Amino acid sequence: MHNAKRQFFNEIYAKYLPELKRFIGLRWPKEQDVDDLAHEAFLRLAQYPDLELIQNPRAFLFQTASNLAIDNYRQKQTRKCYFETEIEIQDISERESLSPDNVCENQHTLSHFTDLLNQLPELQRHAFVLYRLEDLSHAEIALRLGISVRSSERYVMQATQHLLSRKKMKNKNNGGQA
Repeated sequence: MHNAKRQFFNEIYAKYLPELKRFIGLRWPKEQDVDDLAHEAFLRLAQYPDLELIQNPRAFLFQTASNLAIDNYRQKQTRKCYFETEIEIQDISERESLSPDNVCENQHTLSHFTDLLNQLPELQRHAFVLYRLEDLSHAEIALRLGISVRSSERYVMQATQHLLSRKKMKNKNNGGQA
C-alpha cells in the first residue's frame, strides 16, 4: 500500500471502526463474530484497487459488513442443516438396542428415509448418498457423476434441504413428535 493510500485507509479505519462494530452488534445481536466481520469489511475496502475513487467509504463499509453478516448467517444455516441431517443418519445407523420394537422403528425410519430419497431427482439423490453415506468428497462425486464440484455441492445442499423440510412437515403433522 502506498503511503497516501495507507494514510487514507488508516484515517477511515480510526474514524469508522467503532461505529461499524456498533452497527453490526445492534443490527445482528446474535452475531458473535462482530470483530471479524468489521475487520473483513475493512480488508475488502483495503483490497479495493482505487480506494480514493470510493465516494462514500462509510457506506461502502456498512454495506460490505451487512453483506458479510448475511453471508455468515447463510453459511451457519447451511452448516446447521448438514449437521442435523448427519445426526439423523447416525441415529439410524447407530441405534444400539435390538429389541423387536427398536428393530421395527428402525425399519420404519429407514423406509421413510428411503422414500424421501426416492423423491429427489436422480443426480441429487446420487450426490447426497455418495457424500453422506459413502463419505466421498465433492471433487470425487463430481468426477464420478460427470458434474462440476459446485453442482455436487448444490445437489447435496438441495437434497439436505428437501429432507429437512419433509422432516419438519412430518413433525408438524404429528404434533411436534419426531
